Amino acid sequence: MPKRGKFISKNQITGQSAINLIERIVLEMGYTWVPTSGATDAGIDGIIEIRDPATGEARNFILQVQSKSTTVDFESETKSSFVYRVKERDLGYWLQGNAPVLLIVCRPSQNEAFWIPVKTYFNTPEVRRSCKVLFDKQKNAFDKSAARAVAELAMAADQGVYLHPPPKPETLTTNLLEVKHYAPDLFVGITPHKTNKEVESVFKELEERPGRVWFVKEGKIFSFHNLSDYPWSKVTDQGTIEKFHAKEWAHSNDLDKQHEFVRLLNQSLRTFARRKDIVTFDQKRRDPVFYFKPRIHRNAETKSEAFVERIETWTLEKSSTRTVVQIYRSFKDETKVLYFRHHAFLGHFCRFENRWFLELSPTYHYTTDGKIESPYRAENLAGMKRQEGHQSVSNNVRFLAYYLAHHDLLDREYPFLGFGELLSFKTEFGIRDEDWKNRTDPDEVVVETVDPNAEFTFLEK
Repeated sequence: MPKRGKFISKNQITGQSAINLIERIVLEMGYTWVPTSGATDAGIDGIIEIRDPATGEARNFILQVQSKSTTVDFESETKSSFVYRVKERDLGYWLQGNAPVLLIVCRPSQNEAFWIPVKTYFNTPEVRRSCKVLFDKQKNAFDKSAARAVAELAMAADQGVYLHPPPKPETLTTNLLEVKHYAPDLFVGITPHKTNKEVESVFKELEERPGRVWFVKEGKIFSFHNLSDYPWSKVTDQGTIEKFHAKEWAHSNDLDKQHEFVRLLNQSLRTFARRKDIVTFDQKRRDPVFYFKPRIHRNAETKSEAFVERIETWTLEKSSTRTVVQIYRSFKDETKVLYFRHHAFLGHFCRFENRWFLELSPTYHYTTDGKIESPYRAENLAGMKRQEGHQSVSNNVRFLAYYLAHHDLLDREYPFLGFGELLSFKTEFGIRDEDWKNRTDPDEVVVETVDPNAEFTFLEK
């Protein structure tokens, strides 16, 4: 008779494929996997030992794993669930031991694995008698995201054991928008005028509006404008004008020079904002608010004008539109405007390692007609802040950074101030995305997909 060779069945291949899949997932979790020997396997296919992913320390907390696999559809399978039946003998064996047991059902051909903690699932007589498991494909998915639940199952609640968060390299983006450029020169000259108002009155008589990036201090004018030019020559003693590199003030450790430079930056920001149709709202004893101005609709027939809502397009990973001015009307009478809500921000200049940034604090402003402050501004603002979540604030910062830094042929760069990108840095440990409490941003509409150690010195305005 011919000699017969040794054979390995298809079921054995499928079973080993399931073990390989489980081992890969366990290693992705940062834990260790030890398979049991086939000769001594009495219903347990392997052991998971919990390891601290951050430090590498093994904790001697273990779980036993029983693997089951298939190449076809599960019983009563739908897109979201399926049923798996276990043998009474196997179930009795899993329940009688002192270690937690995971039942992991796999379909290696689809790279799918689902799990339940046996002793927790079969904790009532009714469920045990049924010998049946109803798997939820989303909740019971055995993948890297199940690492924390697996670890908690292995560790007794009264042990007080803490596992460090697993390493998750992440790029953190701040609300600090880099100042890409400012005026190259700074001018100082003696003036006979004691206040800004006196200088402004001279310009008014001359019917000139030369710019606002200047101020009077102790009998001198400090300016990014060239004081030798007209009409500055009418308010400055020409023989006293000194020209400096603006960096001398920007990089100085002298507090007076720092304050003078920041004051000119703040004046530049007002002009910069106005060029982008952003209005400055000055508050008594509080920081000014920069808010988006509504669009003007002109009626050709009646030759009348009216403010309308304003929508801006911007691009990060995706091209989106954002409603930056929204009109709220009465439910009873749609012709009656209750108030305008404007996207807005507070801006503070700060220095970090001789680099200047604009600290962006997104907020909202409310007006009755697009100009006049609403009497309910504070109340509406407080209500809006209570509704906002992390994602909404983050999107607001990113949008503001894009809008302030973006320029085109119709919106040319301002020579006295320009912005780059938000300051970001990499960290070895991040926060899992599912741990953030995200909320929908009602002002954001996605249009289409496109390809994609010094201390801070905060200065007064």
